[in-house]
Amino acid sequence: MYMTRIKRKDSIIFLHMPNRLTIQRVSPAYVARALASQSRGTYLLRYQTSNDEIISSIQLKKSTTTALSKDSYVVLSVRVDEAKYQCAVMNYRLSYTEADDSKLRSKLLKQYKCQVNLREKVTKLTNELILPKENENWTLDPKEITGLDFTEGHFGGRHHAGASRGFWKKSRQESVNIFVKRMKKKNEHFQNELNVLKDLCFFSITTLYGHYTDNTYDYLVFADNGNSLISLCPIIGSTVRSRMRRVVNIGFQIANAMMYLEKKQIVHRDLTASNVLVDSHGFIRIADFGHAIQKIDGHNYLVSSCAKDGRWNFQPRFLAPECITRRRGSSSDQNYGCFSSKSDVWSFGLLMVQLILDRPCVPYPNIANDEDVPRYIGVERKVHLQPPNCDFDLYCVLQQCWIYEPIRRISFCDLREKMMKLAYIFN
Repeated sequence: MYMTRIKRKDSIIFLHMPNRLTIQRVSPAYVARALASQSRGTYLLRYQTSNDEIISSIQLKKSTTTALSKDSYVVLSVRVDEAKYQCAVMNYRLSYTEADDSKLRSKLLKQYKCQVNLREKVTKLTNELILPKENENWTLDPKEITGLDFTEGHFGGRHHAGASRGFWKKSRQESVNIFVKRMKKKNEHFQNELNVLKDLCFFSITTLYGHYTDNTYDYLVFADNGNSLISLCPIIGSTVRSRMRRVVNIGFQIANAMMYLEKKQIVHRDLTASNVLVDSHGFIRIADFGHAIQKIDGHNYLVSSCAKDGRWNFQPRFLAPECITRRRGSSSDQNYGCFSSKSDVWSFGLLMVQLILDRPCVPYPNIANDEDVPRYIGVERKVHLQPPNCDFDLYCVLQQCWIYEPIRRISFCDLREKMMKLAYIFN
């Protein structure tokens, strides 16, 4: 029998390098927000989840452990230095069987050291973090949120009442840079975004830390993942090749993120440059899930109203034709749209156009009125013309995003592959 010194901080238990490690059953999203406020080197071991399997299934280079059976590995999550890793938490897949229990610590830590030595980035493990039962409401203490200024006016949005950068500081823990979005009470986009993001944990998806409320507003608290991609539009470069290389690199990252959402059966429905974040290292994160919907087994919510009181809820310039078609025989006079991953593909093509067009970087620049765009697409069955300075090979790929029949439209998986091939061409 062995003894371990235990410290408690805000109901979280820290075990200082014990002889025996604990494998926890916790969600990756819970781990990400719990470790974010801890000091570097804090870690925990957890069992794999379906989220890990989804991420593994879309990796370009699969390690030998990918082929292991469902119960033959665990995940080591480590709080790392963002300056080196461009993220707060790194996850390492380590092979494991029940027979390892007697020497679990030494075997797993040896695997970890082998992985990080290959990367030449070593984070020394310090404290093992044992998490309490997850707060399913994801509520935060507003007293821990500081530095907000909603009068700055730099973060516009159609469905929120202001946004601000700030800090999340828990007692005796590290301060975390955050981005806070506030919404008026009973805003349906607040609850929708909260419900969708609670289940997501992927590098290229914005990280939700939680929410809180006051008498007037509801607040969503995110990791500070950079600025809106629209701030970089149009993408510039010293040569056409360098410019196109940057464009397809962004396209590759977005397609990869959208593959993850597709595996999660989530349709974003508002994929534009304004709703994608880019950090100082050039890494992107998909954001703004207020319109997102998820297909649940036995319930298909992917057919949803795209008009309200005669006005579009969505941006008409980014809608696929199947999303603007009137469904006859309906009990109401509203327009209904069939949203799917393929309608997100259509929007992806127009987002790529935004990266190339001159400011204000709005698709269909020759159409002045937004209300005329649905007719151009749905009735006249026309697509976006090749923008000036857009490489022909790239435009050929974008045309596959705008095939009228969704079933024939290119997939995000194929888009990712084509973006990667174009990157080699422009290199």
